[in-house]
Amino acid sequence: MPLLSSAYSRRLHPRFAPLASREGLDALQPDARLALASEIARALGPTFAPVSQLIGAAGLPSLLHGPTKMQFVAVPGGTFVMGLSEAEIDEIAALYAPLGRADEARALVRWSTQPPRRVRVQPFLCALEPVTDRLAHARLADMYPDEDEGYVPSDAPVPFAPRLAAELRGVLGFRLLSEAEWEWIAREGGARSWLREPPTSISLALDPARDPSPHPNAFGVDLLQAGLEFVADAWHEGYAGAPADAIAWQPRAIPDNTRGCHGGFQDEIEAVRLHAGVREGRHGDDPAAVRFAIDLP
Repeated sequence: MPLLSSAYSRRLHPRFAPLASREGLDALQPDARLALASEIARALGPTFAPVSQLIGAAGLPSLLHGPTKMQFVAVPGGTFVMGLSEAEIDEIAALYAPLGRADEARALVRWSTQPPRRVRVQPFLCALEPVTDRLAHARLADMYPDEDEGYVPSDAPVPFAPRLAAELRGVLGFRLLSEAEWEWIAREGGARSWLREPPTSISLALDPARDPSPHPNAFGVDLLQAGLEFVADAWHEGYAGAPADAIAWQPRAIPDNTRGCHGGFQDEIEAVRLHAGVREGRHGDDPAAVRFAIDLP
């Protein structure tokens, strides 16, 4: 039941060296990428199998975890600037200037995203989707004793209370993403800033609850803009003193920190949460989705 990655205390195995950077992976032909998926699956053991198709616009290798039917994509490593640069804050403020709310937007996004810092990310495996209702019922049946006998769990991801999220992590033996890993994926390795296409103006129509249309990003990871997800790090009001690696910062057994964008906007100002670098604040005991990660062997 790991709380944080072990990848930063050891060297990346030479077999997986192409995943050390997006450029290294891009240099591989499709057949070599599929062979890499097979190599990872062999190293992880018989519960994993390579998927015969590459994932996302980036063409990433992926694996299927047999017992849970969860699909994991191999996310390449690299470095990126986590947090909001002054240029990004200016971009957000400019969107709110026509509403006379530029200063309000600046203050809202600045307080928890400073100072921006360069972070090193080791390659890892990330679930394409958060845990579904069906998987949770199959693995934690004793946690749902009062449901109607005829209830049929769905294949849609669902939010979990923090303690149930911790229980699920323990049962499955996977870990949560670190906050830096989540932002690395949301930014597609530094290639973009917004969870959706960069908005040209701010409107309540941007609300994911009003316009769901979630779709996988270039890494093939789905539903990043469709709700909040737990991350392993404890909540911190900013990045002063944060690690230079994408390892969870003071991880908590029961998560209290989330990333992502909740739906149900009541005000245009909430659309700032569609920016990959913006943070919500301490999550407390509210439920959130659970997306798992696995270290490369």
